[in-house]
Amino acid sequence: MKLEGKVAVVTGGSRGIGAGICEELAAAGAAVAVNYTDQEQEANAVVERLRGAGVPARAFRADVSKKGEVDGMMDAVAEAFGRIDILVNNAGICPFSDFFAIDEATWRRTIDVNLAGAFFCSQAAGRHMRRQGGGSIIHISTVTAFRGGPEQVHYAASKGGLNSLTSSMAVALGPYGIRTNAILCGGVPTDMNRHQFANGVPPPRAKSGGVPAGRIGSPEDIGKAVVFLASGDSEWVTGAALAVDGGALVM
Repeated sequence: MKLEGKVAVVTGGSRGIGAGICEELAAAGAAVAVNYTDQEQEANAVVERLRGAGVPARAFRADVSKKGEVDGMMDAVAEAFGRIDILVNNAGICPFSDFFAIDEATWRRTIDVNLAGAFFCSQAAGRHMRRQGGGSIIHISTVTAFRGGPEQVHYAASKGGLNSLTSSMAVALGPYGIRTNAILCGGVPTDMNRHQFANGVPPPRAKSGGVPAGRIGSPEDIGKAVVFLASGDSEWVTGAALAVDGGALVM
């Protein structure tokens, strides 16, 4: 129970990696605010699972790309739970597309959700953390920001910006006792990218994901890393980009 008494906000927590993160944070003792935009039913299902395990949890709707909605959500979380100790910027989109087919609306929406959304959430939650004397902010990034992807140019660019935001926030928020780190996710099948696994990893590499660790990743793998970065075990870690990828970056 490394996080007992702590309150965590997980954006995009209704499914996939976000839901896995919520469950691992709850298992470590944290109360969890599950953010969603459209998946209300899925978010409520996550909340019910957490409550069933004896953990305080609530769902909060906000489009992270809209600053006003984000500010309102963070104030509502702080009012409901009394504080905000952990923010996990997990919400993201990846509309796979050929480079020449990416239109202006798709480009801007990807940047708005993946990068601007993380900034707005960090700023709003950070104000509460500053008043409390500290906190931990964790950005969910990707190894694709370094390796690239033929149908993920806009996504990789947004996550590259997120990595830079991590470094700058560590410097800017360090004096307030707020640590900022990023997790570079490797291949984890979700609704967003499942077709990529079905079509892009041929046998016999499919089972191993083609990485040194010998298997594809799971939302729980990411969640366990989040717990580490959120807890006192990582109190001297800030500005880091932790690859949780089965070794994909060394391939």
